[in-house]
Amino acid sequence: MSKPLTKRQITVLSIMAGKAYKCIQSQGCPLPPLAEWRHYEVWYATGITESLTKATQEHYVSIYNRLAAYLGEPPIKDRTWSEMDTALHNLREAMMRYETSPDYLAEIVRDQLHLPCTGRDVYQVLRNFAAVQHIQHLMYTVINRGREDARKLASETGQETYEPHADPRTMPPGKLADHVGAVRIVTTPGPHKPTARGFRSNIWMPDQEVQS
Repeated sequence: MSKPLTKRQITVLSIMAGKAYKCIQSQGCPLPPLAEWRHYEVWYATGITESLTKATQEHYVSIYNRLAAYLGEPPIKDRTWSEMDTALHNLREAMMRYETSPDYLAEIVRDQLHLPCTGRDVYQVLRNFAAVQHIQHLMYTVINRGREDARKLASETGQETYEPHADPRTMPPGKLADHVGAVRIVTTPGPHKPTARGFRSNIWMPDQEVQS
């Protein structure tokens, strides 16, 4: 479910609506009261609600562009918001990959961007108040810190840590030569019948019977 508009977005749209209303009024067009007119416009733009407080993120661009058209301003593209989604997704991925805690991220945000937040609401605060570039920079910070930690651990233990088979004790018998993922591949002696397309297979899975 799409998130509701932020207070900042509602403010932007309200100011635009006020300007658009005055612009149309100045041309001598009869109009209903401002609040009523704005409700009509939001309804025309969304098709499901006339209230800015009930509109969601997916409606922002269509409402903005409808009002911008009255003011002669260029429309904005949906990419404005999907870029933010992509940046936040990449940041979350980096956090998970390097097992970084949200509290650590919140600490960086407070320090670098001076935004009050905690580990619990850091992503929401970033969505509402940070620029896409800030979020990308945070992602690089997390990745660099993660790599630095991994290098430090590798130098202390003498082993790489981010590959599951970097520790020789976790290596399967016969190393990885006869494994694809966790499935053991066993080659069977020929001859082998070709399939309808002429493909000859000499591989079988342990849970299958060998074809004679």
